[in-house]
Amino acid sequence: MGTFEKEHKYVVKGWRGTEYSMTVEELYHRVLADSQSDYNWIASATELVRVCNEKYFPEIYANGIKLIILNCFANLELKKEYPFNREKTDNDVVHSCYHSLPSTDETVIKVKEKYLTAILEGVIRYTKSEVRLPIHIGPAYRKVCEDWKKTKLEEYSSKVKIDFKKLREDLYEDFEMTIRKAERDGVFDEEDKENKMEVSKFLSSIKLKGVDYFT
Repeated sequence: MGTFEKEHKYVVKGWRGTEYSMTVEELYHRVLADSQSDYNWIASATELVRVCNEKYFPEIYANGIKLIILNCFANLELKKEYPFNREKTDNDVVHSCYHSLPSTDETVIKVKEKYLTAILEGVIRYTKSEVRLPIHIGPAYRKVCEDWKKTKLEEYSSKVKIDFKKLREDLYEDFEMTIRKAERDGVFDEEDKENKMEVSKFLSSIKLKGVDYFT
């Protein structure tokens, strides 16, 4: 990195209009420090990538920041019940990070796989708007979920370009179809029966002096 790149300062627009003037190294180390938490970064993903894409911003630092962002949003995929600062454009920017990072780098490959895995686990854990309350519980349900996740990861991890908006829609639909098929095939029948018996025993135990509080 030459003297200009090392000493040149970039204006970063933080939350609530705060502006920071930082060199490449200062910004990289600040983002690295912020990444110890998935929340309360110096600026949004949209703003950080905007700065990284400026004409003379060194590619090695730009890729480093984009990789940190992608890793952070992989974590946030599984924390949807927790509010955090973000811009409406952040998801699109994160997807641009996924596509622009070099897929020949081992660390990049691992983080991309982590992001895809998080999306898949998110489909299992959440509906489109809230935490999913599964009708079935137990090893059989978990196995169906894990097998589905493994199959989809193998299918999409090799793709160079992914339309993530369409991907999410397709995954929700495919997961629901997978569970319905397993239900029709009786995969959960035995465990469902056992779980109903356990619930019945539990309710029967919550009776004091002959009074049934559930009637």
